[in-house]
Amino acid sequence: MSRIIDFNHDDATRLDVSGGKGASLAKSARELPVPPGFIVTAETYAALLDPVRRKIRGILQEDTTEAAAEKVQELLLSMDLEDNWVQEVDAALEQVGLADRSVAVRSSGTMEDLPGAAFAGQHDTFLGERGAASVARAVLRCYASLWNIHAMKYRDRLGLDHLQASMAVVVQQMVEVTAEEAAGVAFSIDPVRGDLTTVLVNASYGLGETVVGGEAEVDEYLLSRDGAEERGIRIASKPAALVVDAEGGTREVDIAPERAEAEAIDVEMRAEVARLAVRAEDHYGFPQDIEWAVSGGDLFLLQSRPITRVAARWTRDESAERYPNPVTPLTWDLVETGFHASLRHSFQLMGLPPFGDKWFAMRDFYIYGNQTAVELYSGRFPTAMFRDIDSIRQSLPDIARQYGWVQDLPVQWMRDLDTYLLGIGRLSHTSLEDKDLEGLWDHVREISDLGSWYFLPNIAISLTQSMLYKGLLTLLSMKLPDEQAQSVFDQLMAQTDTKTGQVNDELWQLSRTIRTTPDLLGWLDSAPSAEGRMDELREQFPAFASELDVFLERHGHRELDFDAYHPTWVGAPHIVVNQLRVLAHREAGAQVSSNQLRAQQAEAERQVLDAVPDDLRYFLQEVIRLARTYTALDDLEHYQTTRLNLPMRRALSALGQRLVEAEALDEPDDVYFLHVETLEGALREGSADALASLRPEAQKLRAGYRAALESDPDWVHGEADADLSEEADMCGTAGSTGQVEAEVFVVHSPDDFPQFPVGAILVARTTNPAWTALFYQAAGVITESGGALSHGAVTARELGIPAVMGIRDATRRFTNGQRVRMDGGQGTVALV
Repeated sequence: MSRIIDFNHDDATRLDVSGGKGASLAKSARELPVPPGFIVTAETYAALLDPVRRKIRGILQEDTTEAAAEKVQELLLSMDLEDNWVQEVDAALEQVGLADRSVAVRSSGTMEDLPGAAFAGQHDTFLGERGAASVARAVLRCYASLWNIHAMKYRDRLGLDHLQASMAVVVQQMVEVTAEEAAGVAFSIDPVRGDLTTVLVNASYGLGETVVGGEAEVDEYLLSRDGAEERGIRIASKPAALVVDAEGGTREVDIAPERAEAEAIDVEMRAEVARLAVRAEDHYGFPQDIEWAVSGGDLFLLQSRPITRVAARWTRDESAERYPNPVTPLTWDLVETGFHASLRHSFQLMGLPPFGDKWFAMRDFYIYGNQTAVELYSGRFPTAMFRDIDSIRQSLPDIARQYGWVQDLPVQWMRDLDTYLLGIGRLSHTSLEDKDLEGLWDHVREISDLGSWYFLPNIAISLTQSMLYKGLLTLLSMKLPDEQAQSVFDQLMAQTDTKTGQVNDELWQLSRTIRTTPDLLGWLDSAPSAEGRMDELREQFPAFASELDVFLERHGHRELDFDAYHPTWVGAPHIVVNQLRVLAHREAGAQVSSNQLRAQQAEAERQVLDAVPDDLRYFLQEVIRLARTYTALDDLEHYQTTRLNLPMRRALSALGQRLVEAEALDEPDDVYFLHVETLEGALREGSADALASLRPEAQKLRAGYRAALESDPDWVHGEADADLSEEADMCGTAGSTGQVEAEVFVVHSPDDFPQFPVGAILVARTTNPAWTALFYQAAGVITESGGALSHGAVTARELGIPAVMGIRDATRRFTNGQRVRMDGGQGTVALV
């Protein structure tokens, strides 16, 4: 490869060739108004370094970071430039029309924009360079800036090898903004306020370096994404401007007082800047932070990078479905670590920018989601490729190249599943009797680490499922009205071979045993619940108990609650028996048969594919297949994740019991009411005083947890919920199409299952597989959280009953016996 390539070169968008800044600019130059330029490849830096690499290694080993930085920079800046190298730079400048123009020479590190390693502002940029010799020297100075003391310390903190870092350099036309013109930055969303509907524009006179560097006050404009509506303006005092000096470099000039207090850009130009920021977002498929400049009346894009930090807005929108109830501190501490590791891994796998903050956090024992981040990342799919039929047709090669991992991920996940299951088996049978307190904690950590490793790609599975759903619905909406598109979508996705469906089939078969054994059914009907009666059940009906034990052996790890503090099915078998009793009273033909739904699904798919142009038929068929594949995979992933519950509960029970014996805790399950940092610190130290410190924390946190159980969390943390009267508009999210009018019954927990009346509308915070039996006798489903991907929506579609998700405070708003009319396709609920 040549040492110098232009922005249109096939390899220019590669990070290892052009560095983070260069790759981004090369990609932008394909469609956006980027000033011309070229890239000095990272390979050039590597070749320059080769003769002195061993010497630099010695410096790094012998000197402090501060001394090493100074010595390496002196070494690089003292190297002579080859004559043919200056000639190559001169030829490149001539080729792109910059031989007589000022240029910007920008460092572009190959480690920029990696997950967790942005390197923002760590390397140097040189402005206003003219001529090949000057540019070549500036390139060398960029190389030296790779060894800036702050850049080296940043790499040290991240554990990166200094000699593995490399540097490309961008040489680009200097947009010579005069003191009468302006430059600045713009964000396609407002990251300061967490508003995804608003563009934030900052502007000042002259070059944009003062805006980017935050060295001076700048104008702030808030606009709608189309630039048509101005939502806020703050004009700063701008007494000076940075401009290009005719002699090279830059200089500062004064601004007249009357202009200093005026708007840097007029209404038309700030609207154009806002639209450019949104164009950059569409181009990259993710919200962007751009640098822009106006010169000679033309607007230029100087740089574009993803926005990965936004103001957090902690809400229950995302978390209420996954975490409907309070969570114990120990469980959350262990889960949070694995979750955020998966977040980083999954975003990298999907080609999404790394997120620099928390996605979920515990507040008052409830889990809240960073809703701004959720909206920023969730359901991302290539909008620019899906504008219309022609854009899809033109984008097919890019879709195949950029999203090939969507087809590969299920195969890779299934391959890794075997390793995980073998690990579960080994950890479940590890002897705990001979382990001391620290050894038991190491065992807990080993279980947690296995779960974290297994879970790494699982967020990508959920996000990809959402992306495929959105993509399929978008495709259908191109030819059908929205309501009809939703109905066809529900038909296409009604029958997927999920693990939950398989478990439900086994529950159904067990319920048939009860139905055909009148004495057993009568015995179950003689009390509201099987709780406290399981020994009697096993004694009186041993044949059925044996069938039940086989079922629990296979599926007893299924959770009743996310929190490991709560028992699973095998630890609370009466819950399963209560479900079976409900199903036993169900007539065999009372619900739509799965075969009938499959036939309807096949016919809907045939009609959809028949209406598609021949050259797009396979593409649509593959989107449908993958949407079903990821629905099944997301369900299976959750099913297998819950296998961790049994070895984890076993290990924590042993640890808690041992801490009781050491007089550090009052009850074995007090261990759940400790934070990981506190517990690990005490166990590692091992002294009597350290262990004694555990009891007060456990007592305090248990009391807080109990108080949380009696409370309803704010929907937005720190904000009192609005008064949601019965007459308030009840519009949620479409979960499963269909209309029904019936009485509601609010279910708070599995304890309410036996009282659920046949033909009622199920109302709950959320549902999980343990609730499935209720769906067989429900006329419809209303939940406070979730969407088309939730357990409630998927199960409702499989059974052909309507479902509306996301009706705020539904469990408080409705009372048992109220009659409502619901429309699952429209996502609406109304009192009758």
